[in-house]
Amino acid sequence: MNNATTNYALADYVNNINFGIIRGVRCIRINKSSIGIRLTHILYMQGVLRFYKIENEYIAIFFKLFRSRHIISRLKVISKPSVRCSWKLAKLVRHINTYNFTGFYIISTQKGIYTSDYCLLQAHISGEILIRVEL
Repeated sequence: MNNATTNYALADYVNNINFGIIRGVRCIRINKSSIGIRLTHILYMQGVLRFYKIENEYIAIFFKLFRSRHIISRLKVISKPSVRCSWKLAKLVRHINTYNFTGFYIISTQKGIYTSDYCLLQAHISGEILIRVEL
């Protein structure tokens, strides 16, 4: 998969998730892609999705709700094809502590796609910031 296809799939994934949050639906279907499957699994493991199911052409995503509201408030793409955003660990720590950020980042590293929590606390690796997940 080339870089342009990955960026299109990433932006499409984030837009569909945000659209589902704004509409207040409990379930959405997103076109199946390898980056979409990985991001969905990360969101599920972080506890912000209730369930997901991979079908032939789609990924069915079921949102987790608390008092009839979504756990996720929104997703935002940070790195774009025109502007790449790679942070070292010190900048990531400073950004999380300074701006009172409640959520996590999804980071593309040399070893794979991980959350900021995993990169900071366990792996001690940095990389390109893909998505900011606001809770």
